[in-house]
Amino acid sequence: MTSSPDPLRFDPLDRDLILSGLETRWLGRNLRLYNQVSSTNDIARSLAQRGERGIVILAETQSKGRGRLSRSWESPRGGIWMSLILQPYIPLDLACRINMAVCVAACRAISCLLDLDTGIKWPNDLIIKGRKVGGILMEICADGQRLDYAIVGLGINSNIDPSAFPEDWMATSLSHELGSEISRSALIQRTLLEIERAYEVMGSDEIYDEWRRRSVTIGRMVRIASNKGELVGEVEDLADDGAILLRTSGKLVRVLAGDCVHLRRMVGL
Repeated sequence: MTSSPDPLRFDPLDRDLILSGLETRWLGRNLRLYNQVSSTNDIARSLAQRGERGIVILAETQSKGRGRLSRSWESPRGGIWMSLILQPYIPLDLACRINMAVCVAACRAISCLLDLDTGIKWPNDLIIKGRKVGGILMEICADGQRLDYAIVGLGINSNIDPSAFPEDWMATSLSHELGSEISRSALIQRTLLEIERAYEVMGSDEIYDEWRRRSVTIGRMVRIASNKGELVGEVEDLADDGAILLRTSGKLVRVLAGDCVHLRRMVGL
């Protein structure tokens, strides 16, 4: 088993260093770096309401970071905590494609830069060897059926000792998996580049197919809490609109959004 580096050295992010090696055409060219914020999504929302777009917000720590369903998200120093302000010209019912694109892009960046096989647990967790290494939280603002803007929060446990997280989170970190610290600046640069590339073709089958191929949820027994109540069953597939297709009580049920827990299959079932 790989052990976490001991001790982990805190290497502060440098805005100029990140920008100097950034290869994107537009994403992150307006980059704002903070030492501590309540939440990068909060900062992004405030800017988006003033008409700002394409900005990337980075913070060393968040005091009130949150995940899905308003759950607390631990954001210690050494991680990558950032939010993007995006304005895609797509119908509201295709907003799920933004989440797909960012999930795929983050997996590509980690896999390509660090050679760590990274999967996606439905709907938006990044997984390495069965443990969570990151997650995505998307918040949208719409006017009727028109998508005004999307704020996408991305958290990656990079140079962090996993013991900083509650055990039931089943968390890991990039430094733990590699046995050495990584360059957060390099990973941020590669992640933004991959997001820009994926975002610009997010309506294509390419992104959906890779999102589906990287899934660690297809074929698993799961418990899903959704607006349809609590469902337990086996995941048969993922639809191109982001829905999970769950076989439960002999029926195939579509669930578009919910909280998913992977279950261990009982012997003999």
